[in-house]
Parts: sequence; structure tokens; C-alpha cells
Amino acid sequence: MSVVWTTIALVALLLPGIFFFISLATYERVSREIIRSGAVSELALATVVALIIHTTLIVLLSAFAGFRFNAYIVPIAEYATISHVELVRRVSSKLAPTVIYLLVSTACGFGLGMLVAVGIVTGPLRFLAKHKWVYDIIDRDRHGGTITAFVMTTMTEDNKVLMYRWCLHEFFMLEGGKISYVILKDCARFYMNFSDEGLSTAKHLDIFRGVTAQRRIWDYLMIDGSNIANILFDPSPQTIKTTDEGTRALVAAMKARRAARESLRRAAAASAANSPPAPEDPEEPGQRN
Repeated sequence: MSVVWTTIALVALLLPGIFFFISLATYERVSREIIRSGAVSELALATVVALIIHTTLIVLLSAFAGFRFNAYIVPIAEYATISHVELVRRVSSKLAPTVIYLLVSTACGFGLGMLVAVGIVTGPLRFLAKHKWVYDIIDRDRHGGTITAFVMTTMTEDNKVLMYRWCLHEFFMLEGGKISYVILKDCARFYMNFSDEGLSTAKHLDIFRGVTAQRRIWDYLMIDGSNIANILFDPSPQTIKTTDEGTRALVAAMKARRAARESLRRAAAASAANSPPAPEDPEEPGQRN
């Protein structure tokens, strides 16, 4: 039984480190590949994180709440010299504060992992990432930006390469940094011509052309990584930036449009009021009652 309780205690003490890595992977799935190197390494890192959190919390409790670790642990450590009834009484008295402490420490681990993940994605902790460029795309997408992807495939014929272009909807990167797949939304296809005179592109053809909005429930195209030769990620097209000057111009245009509609309404009402009434058709004698 001592081995079982020791295992339970160790797992409980490792919860802050375990939830640190769960939070790190929850905020952004690419983050889980940042420092992953194996099960043993992850367990060692979780132990280090848990020790840091426990040490920090115990120091804070000792400094501000008068907590003394030896006064807490000594009554339980005497389990071999006391009766079972006394042991149960002592453990019961420590159960509630222990559960509260474990919940708080686990929450601290989860929150710390979230902060680290946010710092990696947004930039301050980007140095921890192995593939740093991918977080520029992730961060722009999280802030509502639009990214246009130009995908060059491996399908070639007569010096022409099949390409796709339009909004990047989703992608997944493997641990080695290669693209597993790319999903484009409402995309178009075209060919890039390789000739002696230089590079040129053919006309872009909308893949979903001819499909009405009522029938177009989804407009996704998935391109497998094995069919991708290269990708260009461009954040500039299809991006609307708000400025004070543009906002004032938009407000002025809306006011002018409303004034024009009101003027037309008044003109129509005045015209209807000034026009003579239409003559009534004479009734035939046989139609009188």
C-alpha cells in the first residue's frame, strides 16, 4: 500500500508540470512540438516545472500566510508510530487544504503554460520555437488578418506547373518543419509557364465558378503536402486597413446617400400632391342601384 500511496502523491505533485504542457499545446497545436524530445525528457521537464511552481507557492505562503512546511508534514510522517484512528484523523484534517493547494498549483501550471504559449505565438518568447516563421502566420490569423497563399504543386507538363491561389484557411506542419497539408478557401487555379523568355502565368480560373451561393456550403480545397513543391504566403492582398481619413470619407458618403434618398422621397411626394386627380369613369345607367 505504501507504494500505491507514494505513486499517487508523486502524480499529484506533478500535476502543475503536466498541466503546464497541456496548456502549452491547447493554445496552439504547433506549440506542442516546441520542446518535445521524448517521453523521458517531457517527464523531466514536467518535474522541473512542478518543482518551480511548488517552491514559489510555498515561499509565498510562508511569507504572507504564516505557513510552515515542517508543521504540516511532521504529523503525517509519524504514521508508523501512531494508531490507524489517529492517522485517519490527522489525514482528514489536512485533506481539505491539500486539495485546495493542489487545485491552485495545477491552475498556476495551466496558466503559466498559457502565458508561455501566448509569448511564443506573439513574439516575446519566439526564441523557444524551432520553426519561428510559422508563428507569424498563426499570429496574423488570430488577429483576423487575411493571408493569401500561392501554392506551387509538383504537377508539371510542357514547362507548365499547376498552381493554386487564394485565402489560406488552415494548414498543419509536421514535427520536422514540413507541411502536412494546406486548405485554401474559395481558391483559383492557374499555370505558371517556364520558358526561355521568362516566367509568365495563365488566366486564373475559379474552381467553384458556376456554383451558386445557395449550393456552396463549403468551398475548401485540401492540398496534400506530398503534392506541394513550394508555397508563398502573402499577407498583403485582400487586407483592409482602417484609417481616420477613410472612416470620415465613409461616414460622409453614407450621409450623402441618405440625403439623396430623402430628397428623392420628398420630390416624389411633392409630385404626387401637385398632379391633378385622375378622371373617374362615367357609370352606365344600368349600373346604378
